[in-house]
This record gives sequence, structure tokens and C-alpha cells, in this order.
Amino acid sequence: MSELLEQPKQITVLALGGAGCRILRSLAAIPAAQSMRLLAVDTDAESLMRSGVEESCRLLAGARWRGGRGCGGNVIDGQRAMAHERSTLEQLLSGSAMLLVVGGLGGGTASGGVPVVLSVARKLGIPAMFLMTLPFTLEGHSKRRVAEETVKGELLGLADAVLCLPNDLLFSVLEATTPLAEAFRLADREVSRSVLALTAVLRNGNLLAADFGDFVSLLKRRKSYCSIGVGLSSEADSSVRIDRAMEELLHSPLLGGAGKLGEADAVILSLLGGPELSIGETKAALELASRQVKPEARVIVGAATAEEYRGMLQLCAVTVRLDAESEVAEVMHKSVERTPKRSRAGAVAAEDASQLTLPFLETVSKGIMENTTPVIWNGEDLDIPTFKRRNTVLDNGKTLS
Repeated sequence: MSELLEQPKQITVLALGGAGCRILRSLAAIPAAQSMRLLAVDTDAESLMRSGVEESCRLLAGARWRGGRGCGGNVIDGQRAMAHERSTLEQLLSGSAMLLVVGGLGGGTASGGVPVVLSVARKLGIPAMFLMTLPFTLEGHSKRRVAEETVKGELLGLADAVLCLPNDLLFSVLEATTPLAEAFRLADREVSRSVLALTAVLRNGNLLAADFGDFVSLLKRRKSYCSIGVGLSSEADSSVRIDRAMEELLHSPLLGGAGKLGEADAVILSLLGGPELSIGETKAALELASRQVKPEARVIVGAATAEEYRGMLQLCAVTVRLDAESEVAEVMHKSVERTPKRSRAGAVAAEDASQLTLPFLETVSKGIMENTTPVIWNGEDLDIPTFKRRNTVLDNGKTLS
């Protein structure tokens, strides 16, 4: 652990739970991911062993209590196990410039561990982005409900940025005869490539780097559903390489079809290439991808080079579709923030001032002349003010309609 703490500030990818560890195993096999700090956290000892990272980068949560047996989908047990590891998590995450958390919601460790990881990140002042998968519909209503409650109750209010990836996207592209193990392997590969692409967009010193504030302004307090397309090509001819990468992207198993790019409210585009990547090739690739996006959509672009991608080009698109209900809630939240606070007395006065005068009959008081002999002239009591005697409506500055 001391070796981890001595590393310079960098982006940390934290895999949470069984699905997160599978994604991390796929990510650890990519040479370009070696520049990131990869951490695996789970309550299942076997899942951690298969994560693909060295032992010093693994954390078995609640080991003395759970014994490495996992949580069996129990969110409370997952939260309790993670809470026991707060101090260790603080040590592991210390020195990170940004935290990217990957995992699958609906189970015990990831859904229960999200609030603990968020709390530690906020204490350390580390910006946190979450890329989480949502359960298959066939997994049942209870897992889906747990995932939705975690997103709404924990992530949207506290995380800086949240991307939710429905596993059901696999059904839209893969053949029904695809073996289940192969489908999950492809999904893990696509998510791991997307993690690499997202960090490339944010990493300083790249050709084109987006500010983390772009992600926050797009995703903060908004529920969103995303899909991911990744295309990798190693063709010798640059133009052919771009077209092949784009074609592979549009047929990615987690994109959900080529039409997803045109339906998105926002698209995060990332281009990775070798040291030989030229400005012309970068422009051509990004323009080709941008033509698939509707004009009013927001586009965040990043491009980077790495020695590991020599002779290759990877084009990645993360499409974001904002939930309509979440957008309305955000507008209302901003409206409340902009409204100045008033005292109760001021609020009551404002309410009274906004009430219209209704033409009801009311008892007329003559004040100090109440008990004196009335002065009657032409049938009118002159002790009563003229405007009241003649039912004159005063202009109070409000328009009646």
C-alpha cells in the first residue's frame, strides 16, 4: 500500500463488486491502462482473485465478518461490509486526481458500497464519476428496483457525474444464439474500452482534453441512460482505418444500434491513436462521428495518443439520453436556488399584498362619530366616508380580469 501512496496524482479506476471486477480484469489486459491506478473492492474473495490486478490493489471488504463469501445480493450487508473499510479506502484513494467507479447495480456490494465510496471521495475532495450497469430485465423486478433506488437515492444527489448503462442493450445487437458467457465477455470488453476512452478525454496533456466541469454540468443531478460504441482498427491506410473503426463502433454490442447516436441528447467522443496520429486524421475521424449526431445535441470531444496504439485507431462514443423527469427536477432545483429567501413576516405580507379586493358587503364603521347623532343629507349619512357611502372601487394598482 505504501507504493500506492507514493505515486503521483492520477486518475483512479475503482471496481466495485463482482461486475466491476470483471470489467477491471478486461481493462487490466489493455496496455494503455497501465498509466491509471486500478483498484478492486469486493466482499467475494474469488471475484477479487479474478480481477486481474495485483494483491496490493485489492480490498476484501468485511473479511472478518463475511469471510470472503460475498453478500448474496443483500444491500445492507454490502453497506455494512464497506463501512468497515472506510479508513483503508481513504488510504487507497489518497492522492487521486479523479475517481472513476465502475460496477453493476442491483446486487449487494456495489449498491450497498456506493454511499460509502461517495462519502470517502467527498471527504478527500476527489471528483467522482460513476459508470454503472443496470440489471437485465430478466433478472427480476427486485434487482431493478434496488438499482433504481441506488441511482435516485445515493448517486444523483452526491456524485459529480453518473452514467447508467442498461445491460438490456446486449439484446438489441447480439444474436439470440450468442452464448451467455460470450455476451458478458463482450460487454465487459466494451465497458473497459469506454473507461479508457473517458479517462483519455479527461487526462491533461492530451491533444484534445475536456474539462471535468463539462461532465458535471451535463450530468449533475440528472438521471441519464447511456450506450457505448467502440471501434478499433489497425488498417494501414488512414482513411480505411477511420471507416473501419466507425463501422465497428456502429455495430458495438452495447451501443444498441446505429440510431442511438442520432437520438442522444449528448455524445462524448474519444479518439485514441499512436504517436503518428495526424491532425488531419483526427479531424476526419471526429467529423465522421459528429455527422451521426443531431445538431442540437451537446458534444464533448477528446483525443489522445499513446505508444500502445501505434498503427491503430480507437474511436469511442458514449451516448447520453437524459431522463425527462430528472430534467424537470433539475430546473425546479435551480429555480429554488435562484429564489431569494424571505422571512415568514415578509412572505405573509407578500401574500396579503397579492390578494385581490372582492366586492363583498362589509360592516361600515364611523369611527369616533359612531355614537353621535348622525348628520343626514338627502338620505345619506355624512359621517360615513364618501367612497364607502357610494361603493366606489379604489384603484389598488392591480388589473382585474
